[in-house]
Amino acid sequence: MGNVSITHFNDEDIEQIEKLEKVDIFLRGNPFQCSCNTLQFLRWLGQSKRVPDILDLTCVTEKASRRFMSEVISNLKTFQMSCKTKFWLPFAVSITSIVVLAIILTVVFFRYKYAVEYFVLRFKMKMRNYKELRQQYAFDAFISYSQADSEWVKDFYDIVNSMGFELCLDAKDFIAGNSIAENVINAIDSSRKVIFIITRNFLKSTWGSYEMEMTRMHAFQKGREDMVIVVVKDEINITDMPEILRRMWSKITCIQWPNDDNLPYNTEEIFYEKIKMSLKKNEESTLLYSKNSVV
Repeated sequence: MGNVSITHFNDEDIEQIEKLEKVDIFLRGNPFQCSCNTLQFLRWLGQSKRVPDILDLTCVTEKASRRFMSEVISNLKTFQMSCKTKFWLPFAVSITSIVVLAIILTVVFFRYKYAVEYFVLRFKMKMRNYKELRQQYAFDAFISYSQADSEWVKDFYDIVNSMGFELCLDAKDFIAGNSIAENVINAIDSSRKVIFIITRNFLKSTWGSYEMEMTRMHAFQKGREDMVIVVVKDEINITDMPEILRRMWSKITCIQWPNDDNLPYNTEEIFYEKIKMSLKKNEESTLLYSKNSVV
């Protein structure tokens, strides 16, 4: 068999040849290919005794260079390794790229998950023909707090409410049947201000962080950066505050609950006077209160 333009034998061809008994095959003059696709054919040539003129055979490599078939077969292991590298290198690069992309997307998602959730909620509410309140608010403030502090918050609510301010409280104003997230968004939308009652219990609360993030997104989107009032009830340093609160610190109204240092201005009466000033509808400036300063 010669000069019939055979580039290689496939598995079926090899099987048929092996069935022939005491038959030699002369392959000189055929344009054989030495490539990863013909690897099985090259292995067979190296093992078969049916090809007497194997030393005269040549083949063309994938780089279009001509080599003696015997040379390729003698270095077949190296040739096989190069074929594996050609396959696994792109595969490894692809897998690595997918893993890196997944890590980046995961980091981005967790970094901006509240922003994503905020806009998803907005979209859902828009699809339900939800209408935002514009300039007219149902509440003067929405109170965000830990359920563990509900007794203190109830007293706080009663006193501020008696001053003539309408406050939004989850226990009385959240709509049954709506998700907590949707109720939070509605409460923020419906209120001129958001009051965060910061306690050690609040810092442990998942929903506290969630409400802060939703408020920050709302304030950023609507240009209401001064809508946040923070009441620091427990002795908590700024460095122990959530990162989101530290980032907003320069734009918020912060009021310290009276502590035990017995300073003349450190009273509940002055504390509630500061709350009243912060909630006035005609207030345009942002006031900053801390345990070491007084306005």
